Amino acid sequence: MTVELSILMVAICLGAVLQVGVGIGFSIIAGPPMMILLGTSTAVPVLLLLNTIVSLIATDRRILANKRKTILIGIGGCLIGVFAGLAIYPFLSEVFVLTLTACLLLIGLITTLIPFHRAIGTAGFSAVSGLSGLATVWAATPGPLMVFGLIAKGHQAKEVAKLVQPIALVAYGIAFMLHSLSSAQAIPFGSQLWAFILVTLIGSLIGRAIGPYLPQPLITVAIRLVSLIACCVLFQRAYVMAYL
Repeated sequence: MTVELSILMVAICLGAVLQVGVGIGFSIIAGPPMMILLGTSTAVPVLLLLNTIVSLIATDRRILANKRKTILIGIGGCLIGVFAGLAIYPFLSEVFVLTLTACLLLIGLITTLIPFHRAIGTAGFSAVSGLSGLATVWAATPGPLMVFGLIAKGHQAKEVAKLVQPIALVAYGIAFMLHSLSSAQAIPFGSQLWAFILVTLIGSLIGRAIGPYLPQPLITVAIRLVSLIACCVLFQRAYVMAYL
């Protein structure tokens, strides 16, 4: 195993731990090294597949019963965004996609720092879910946007970490299937992919074990920090592709 591949494996494991424990983080931590090692066209469907596995393990059945309406609204908005994103994706440059996704994440991050006197309504949450769907199919990085939408809707950070999982499960799963139908040759089926899946499972189980013990303020700070890292990574990659 090469040094680069070892670093990627560690990033996948840490990303899975963070995703399950906090609610976001897998694509943000594992995405950059995977894109560098495999290339963006291959990395995005692989990230979608691994994210689907993470979200499946992290989904809490109790939240499905208690918050069904919110979850269904989030799923509906995400799917509209996914299909819209796939329809216009061929007409956009990769630099534009990365920059736009970074801008959406930055706007979402800023909104969490502004004290709102009332939560956004159903229409606002649906709009944020749609934007999250766009980010899912373009850069496999929808987590922060959906999390920001749930926070703005009035949910606490610890609840958000659970609520986002079933929404992401459907969004990632559908986006992965659509990507597979359009470019199956980009997905590296073989021993390498199985190794990625195994490490993802290990990290997800660790995240599920420690998640209940994480204090709410820590989860909030982690969400903002990981989102800021995501913005920087996306802006930096777009800059490199555009000017270097």
